[in-house]
Amino acid sequence: MSFEPRYETYEYTARGPRVRAQSIVECRLADWSSNRVLAVQPSVVFGGAEVSSGEVRYGGRLFLSVVAATPEGALIAAERGAEFSHRAECAEAAPAQEADVVLRVEKTEVRADGRALVLSAIVTAEIDLYVPAQLRRLTGGEGVVCRPASLRVQRRAACVGAVSVEEEFDTDYVGDVLLHSEQVLLTRVACSAGCLEVSGEVNLGVLSRREEGEPVSYERLIPFSAEIPCDEASAGLPCEARAGLLSVSLTASCDEEKGRCRILARIEAEVRGAVYLREELACADDAFLPGMRAELSRGQLETEEPLCSFTANERVCGTAALNGQIDFSCALQAAGLCSVEAAASVSDGEVTVDGVLSAVLFCREGDAERGVPVSLPFSFPVRCDRARAGAEARVSALCCGVSVRQKKEGEAEVEGSVRLFVTLLSRERFAYIAEVAAGEPLPAPGGAVGIYFPAAGDTLWDTAKKLGCTPAQVQATQPSLTFPLTGAERIVVYRGGKAAES
Repeated sequence: MSFEPRYETYEYTARGPRVRAQSIVECRLADWSSNRVLAVQPSVVFGGAEVSSGEVRYGGRLFLSVVAATPEGALIAAERGAEFSHRAECAEAAPAQEADVVLRVEKTEVRADGRALVLSAIVTAEIDLYVPAQLRRLTGGEGVVCRPASLRVQRRAACVGAVSVEEEFDTDYVGDVLLHSEQVLLTRVACSAGCLEVSGEVNLGVLSRREEGEPVSYERLIPFSAEIPCDEASAGLPCEARAGLLSVSLTASCDEEKGRCRILARIEAEVRGAVYLREELACADDAFLPGMRAELSRGQLETEEPLCSFTANERVCGTAALNGQIDFSCALQAAGLCSVEAAASVSDGEVTVDGVLSAVLFCREGDAERGVPVSLPFSFPVRCDRARAGAEARVSALCCGVSVRQKKEGEAEVEGSVRLFVTLLSRERFAYIAEVAAGEPLPAPGGAVGIYFPAAGDTLWDTAKKLGCTPAQVQATQPSLTFPLTGAERIVVYRGGKAAES
């Protein structure tokens, strides 16, 4: 019997390895060694990435804002920036691949170097590689009996766009703006013709100094919306996105007579998104060769796509951990530089969110200003009907309305709102036959008639495979059989190729 299998190939982009790398970035503040640093606010902006053989090169710019007290007790502030580039080693990296990079600052430190202060930060890069791939699969051929199946593959179309936000608002009269902090959160991502429609909000925190010299904190929740161009987008396609800040500039004008200050904020953000395009490919998930042993090479494909996205809000409170000491002799002035980190795990019908809310508590002890970092761990469930065990949850978060009180001496009670944007991603695995090879001929059965004893639960395919004929031949010769079989049937096989039920 002739044997000529037929194969088809499909080219697509697959998720490759995930790489994590860290680099230390430093900048200097000249003639600052006599000042006492109260707080450091870091932010990092991604600058780009390039994949080459065995490594991923990436870069960006780190900004460090500092609040300090002079020897005379006055509050001052400064901002420094430093460009950086780094490389992450990865044996599987190659020039044809694309890198999706997320940067964050893990830790900041301050040390004296002569009359200068050196500010350093650990910048962590989480890198997902996307690699060109080719899928070769068996689809039929002469002398090959295949069980047809459908193989789902996906293409990921990435897109990026900028968002400009401008907001003007009033505050109480202040003597000076010391520094600002920002958190950005998407609240909606939807795919439409030619673009991603996104909405979100920026929480702008402003740390100022009153005329009397004490710090005061203000915040403003600024909504935004935008359309991110994507040529391959169309309504209803699965999609995801994340936002990061590019630049923020503040202009303050004060009216001493009215005791008011007007702040104009100009914010530039970047939205990076992806649209997932699904295709169904014909394949075989099982095969045999009539009259010959078949050696099958099996492949497996894993797909991932956004299942749904939703927002959630939770008020968290509790006793915070302190990186310093406070007591009732401390006058609490302001809580600023607020931020939140969150992660999630998924079970059936529920997403559990764990994270830490952080802030800097500014207080005065005697004649000295102090900055005490506080952190509040939290954990809470969020109901979601589409949550299933095995899915992945990607979470972005911001916090607002953070307050700190001292109910008990030496302890800080922190309360604040955590706002979440959760994207659930589902994963599916598909098996297929990648290749079939012909083995030794099967021994010819003796006798003109044989009886086949099926097992309970045998399907039409199981029966055809055991009899060595096509499912169509079984149905033609066994029209009265109902599948799956009960196991009580007896099938008489005539060596001429016919079979009859008894």
